[in-house]
Amino acid sequence: MEILGITLLVLLGGITIIALFTTITLLFPAQVKKTQLTLENGLGRSLLLGVVNFTFFAVLVAALVWLAQESSEVLGGILVFLAVVIMLGFVIFALVGLAALAKVLGHRIGGGKTPFVTNLRGSALLLLAGLAPYVGWFLFTPLVLLTGLGAAISALVRKGDVVIAAEEVESV
Repeated sequence: MEILGITLLVLLGGITIIALFTTITLLFPAQVKKTQLTLENGLGRSLLLGVVNFTFFAVLVAALVWLAQESSEVLGGILVFLAVVIMLGFVIFALVGLAALAKVLGHRIGGGKTPFVTNLRGSALLLLAGLAPYVGWFLFTPLVLLTGLGAAISALVRKGDVVIAAEEVESV
């Protein structure tokens, strides 16, 4: 019975992740497109930027949590709130990066008849690769998360805006 529950959890979780990537692409087409262009132009740079930012902010979050434990209740609550805001920001950037990466993969495997099918195929490919035992869990998934994080940070935070034609945004 436990195996059935785990199987259902993986299947339903996979479906919801694919839906999440597609929804992010539909709700934020310009941001995903900028991140997609960043991924296509500098995959290694995105990975390096993701590793550096993750390391810095993980140390910052750990320091905030440690300080929260050592301080009074009010100050501790404020510090924990700041740590949660930083972690939430990382989750948002990582999701935008993963949605863009799914879109890149969907285009590279041949796309589809519609942009929705392209996103669906790319998301499914990304999910299935991450579910591969050991290599997918411990190597592929962290690398993809850090690359998506770095690409989203590079695309959405940097000063120079990437000019995106209106037709490209509408084709999302």
